[in-house]
Amino acid sequence: MRPLARRLPLVGLLALSCSGAQRPRGRNPDDPVPVLSICLAGEAAARGHEYSGLAWHGDELFLLPQWSPRGLARARAQPGFTQPWLYRIPGARLRAWIDGRDRAPIAPERVPLDTLDLTRDPDYQGFEAIDFDGDRAALVVERGDHDRMSGLLVTARLDPARGMVLDRDALTLDVPLRSDNHAFEALTRVDGAWLALFEANGMSTSCASTALRVDGREARAVAVEAIPYRVTDATAADASRRFWVTQYSYRDVGDTEECERTIRAVGCFSEAVDCDPRGGAARSVERLLELRDDGVSVRATGRVIRLAREGRARNWEGVVRLDDKGFVLVTDEWPRTVLGYVPSADQPLPPPAPPCPPG
Repeated sequence: MRPLARRLPLVGLLALSCSGAQRPRGRNPDDPVPVLSICLAGEAAARGHEYSGLAWHGDELFLLPQWSPRGLARARAQPGFTQPWLYRIPGARLRAWIDGRDRAPIAPERVPLDTLDLTRDPDYQGFEAIDFDGDRAALVVERGDHDRMSGLLVTARLDPARGMVLDRDALTLDVPLRSDNHAFEALTRVDGAWLALFEANGMSTSCASTALRVDGREARAVAVEAIPYRVTDATAADASRRFWVTQYSYRDVGDTEECERTIRAVGCFSEAVDCDPRGGAARSVERLLELRDDGVSVRATGRVIRLAREGRARNWEGVVRLDDKGFVLVTDEWPRTVLGYVPSADQPLPPPAPPCPPG
């Protein structure tokens, strides 16, 4: 009989082979990472929600619909509609789905959203980002039309009875440059202040843009290095002031002109930028990019996660970290509502799942 110490490696190998999860694979940082679609049930899966942000409140994941004027008009036409809402999913339920322990579609819970009179503003275009600080929250609202754009930072409180209730005072966020339908799309919190990120950071003559650091009623400009492709949402910042943002360049809806305008100064970037839409999704860019706020400026750290493409390009508009395992992302309405999970490079790929039913 062999000594027990000689048998332990075999036991460990058998445990790995039966666990259902794939072992971590050594992958090149440039290798695309597959996105695991998390199936949603009921109304939350509908494309018309146009999700625009994700954020954790404790261990509950909040999903923010954009509630654009078009989306509000659709909702108001439905019987029984009284006011907009957010959705929330318990973290334990999300982890059980990702780990393969419970693959039943997730039905998020509605949370009322009391917008006061915000949506009566003729320049209102909808919500673009959300982040929490305890039971307090901040939301970014897009305003304007064509190149006459601005933003609002609206604070709110999470009330057990009324849901998310916006404060009446909002801070105007002046855009760093006039550009068609570009405003602030991402929000995170760094050292006690909100950091609002402009969605296009490579358009000015200097090939750079600015973020706004909001502390109380004061908004101060922060330099952002030139970054190709749009910035659409941000995770919470860690202790080293690092956070990840979602990015895309969406090619299969005829946006060649927008792509060229957004990244006109190609010479500022170290990577090739291709705006030719003829390849459709094959030419789209879907990725996560890590940034760091060093207190003076916001710069890329060099860490990038490229997402494996599907048949149609996906417009990722929300992202959060999931523990130390990876990220949860959500699309707007293009090409449909997709809630997805992306593992970090050092984590195993989750067990495969069947396709989600049409939303």
